[in-house]
Amino acid sequence: MLGFLRYLRNGAFYTAVRRAPTALELQMPVETWDVSNLPVGMAVRHPGLDGLWMVRRCMDLVQIARIRDAFARLHSSGRFPWYSYEPGREMMPLHASPGLDDATTRRVLTGIEVFGEPGSLGADPLAGWPRLSDLLAHESDGASELLALQRLPQEAIPDFASQPCLFLQAQALERGAEVTPHRDALPYGGDMIATLVVEGSNEVRVGSARFGVEPGDLYAIAGGARYDVEHEVLGSSNDRFSVTMRYGLGFRDSLP
Repeated sequence: MLGFLRYLRNGAFYTAVRRAPTALELQMPVETWDVSNLPVGMAVRHPGLDGLWMVRRCMDLVQIARIRDAFARLHSSGRFPWYSYEPGREMMPLHASPGLDDATTRRVLTGIEVFGEPGSLGADPLAGWPRLSDLLAHESDGASELLALQRLPQEAIPDFASQPCLFLQAQALERGAEVTPHRDALPYGGDMIATLVVEGSNEVRVGSARFGVEPGDLYAIAGGARYDVEHEVLGSSNDRFSVTMRYGLGFRDSLP
């Protein structure tokens, strides 16, 4: 019953705050990309949208469970608590390994509002954010899987090759909650973005392409799919947990 009430609450909130579509969006046909028959573990580019990629079942259920548990321990230990950014949306950052140098961290990662209010741990990426390198040094459960996840887009997707990972972002999305249409802000949004679905099946829209994702699937955006169109995570009757990674310092000066 509690889950159903959260579903109703979140659905009502995101319906109320969702902006009306523009005239251009109303004229843009949304087409379903059937990813169910794509080869497992292989990066596949969308046939019509530049820079949209899918890697189905790139991690198994044991690996993704260990990734989820790693973030749960960061919260329960008090190292970094979940931050409620919007109703039904909780966030947690994690520095990549290797992480950015201090000067680049200040320039690129300072001012992100989704991880905490001014003065909080989340507002101070240098002193406040947990580090994957520390988890690896302590051989923490899930650390090796997180490192493998960080490297996966760089190794599997040509657009991401040789691009540094800026940071990892865990997000817990309650049933009924949405990630509304947006283009990720600069500079901390990165030049390219990849997301692993850890828990919960739902649908994602990138520009005119709409597709379903399952636990273990990774989808990624670069080029036109990252900059020229909006993307969103649609509400679902399932809770969703995901890890988003941001890559590349060669981002554009501004968004369209």
